[in-house]
Amino acid sequence: MTVAVAILGLIFLIVVHELGHMLTAKALGVRVPEFGVGFGPPLFKKKIGQTVYSFRIVLLGGFAKMAGMNDGAEGPDTYPAKAPWRRAVIILAGPFANILAAVAILAVVLMTTGAVTGVKPEVQQIEPSSMADRVGIQPGDRLVAVEGIRISAWGDFEREVGEHRPGEEISVTVERGGDERMFSGELGSDPNNSDAALVGVRPEVETTTYGPVEALRLAVGQVVRVTGLLGAFVADLVTGERSFYDNVTGPVGIASVGSTSVQQGFFPQLLALISVNLALFNLLPLLPLDGGHLFFIAAEKVLGRPVSQETMGRIAALGIALVLMLFLFATYADLSKIFTGQPFIPE
Repeated sequence: MTVAVAILGLIFLIVVHELGHMLTAKALGVRVPEFGVGFGPPLFKKKIGQTVYSFRIVLLGGFAKMAGMNDGAEGPDTYPAKAPWRRAVIILAGPFANILAAVAILAVVLMTTGAVTGVKPEVQQIEPSSMADRVGIQPGDRLVAVEGIRISAWGDFEREVGEHRPGEEISVTVERGGDERMFSGELGSDPNNSDAALVGVRPEVETTTYGPVEALRLAVGQVVRVTGLLGAFVADLVTGERSFYDNVTGPVGIASVGSTSVQQGFFPQLLALISVNLALFNLLPLLPLDGGHLFFIAAEKVLGRPVSQETMGRIAALGIALVLMLFLFATYADLSKIFTGQPFIPE
């Protein structure tokens, strides 16, 4: 069920992206013959106005088909007939819609569940079958020591436990009802990283909620910061500072991490991050991505004439091959990590 929720979230982001293209195209006078969710044979089709809305069997994407874009249509309501700036606005509307979606998701989270402002060294939840569950640690206990070393914050507890390996026996001292009690047991392992030791407790998290204006301001700031971090991350991949294999996640990994995020309650934040990723990925200067279309619109302005369809077709074939290779490599990396027990997201 959690995997299904994660997949539906990804489909939602793709629909938002394509809606950005479609609504902007219609607003600028471009006819949109079809708006589709998924690929392959249609399961459902309905025509509303000049647009056919379809739901297709393979839920791996979507599209907003614009008149004159690879279909030979001509006329004033086609995409090629519009001024370059109008076409650029239509293309940019997809990534911009994803950025807006990320801001909206984060703003809603800040207004409802709020932002984490602190983590107390108090047990809120016990993981079933964990060390904590076996030895009798209970929700409400306050963590005060690990192996006799006193702690005063959750970060101290994580650091002390992190010094040990799964399978080692350690002691954890808690305060309960004004008395201190020591529990000893064998550490478990993180299901997402077999080398990381776990006691099996979740801490008490302090959160703060915000009003609409402040939530929107903070959400915009978070998206700006994430965009900068992603830019630096891509630069590290290009320069070799980071391993491409270790740091690139494909659809299998995204579904797995998404499923975990649904279980642990941070799926909306992950969805916002993926939405920003989707926007930036689409701005890469490769056809058929949005960045490729923007590149050729710019080339048209420089050359004073449109680039020939033959040239664009050849470059698009190369771009599709590169995107497909990236997709296949990311999928291979995902499956390899499953078989070797590596985490999808590096520590």
